[in-house]
Amino acid sequence: MDNEEILEEETQEETNEVSEDILKMRIEILNNANDSSCDDIFEQKLADARGIALYVLYPYDDEKELPDTWRMKNWIVRCAIELYHKMSTLNVQSYSENGLSVSYLTGSISKILLDELVPNAGVIKFKKRCCCQNDNS
Repeated sequence: MDNEEILEEETQEETNEVSEDILKMRIEILNNANDSSCDDIFEQKLADARGIALYVLYPYDDEKELPDTWRMKNWIVRCAIELYHKMSTLNVQSYSENGLSVSYLTGSISKILLDELVPNAGVIKFKKRCCCQNDNS
């Protein structure tokens, strides 16, 4: 085996160790599945996206976990990519040349992406009281 084959094999092993979400972000943003230069930022944005999803889906329940479905995983990656783009000038809503006016989108994520999540409502739970207890005791 020559050095080039060894390097290619090591790169392939490194790519296998990275999560599928990070690989999708590398391809979408960096156009290179082997470029790990932004992995720390990608991890932060994925964590932020998971937090947003939990907050929207279960606004009153801190103990719930996200569903482990392809749809949710896809939403998290798309949200993380959008959050990453909001860090730079790719978040421009409008731009004009001679007067140099730039408008940026507001909010953490777009309304279109946010509307894909439907909050789950539950029933308010009360502590069960015995019918023979009276309020004066």
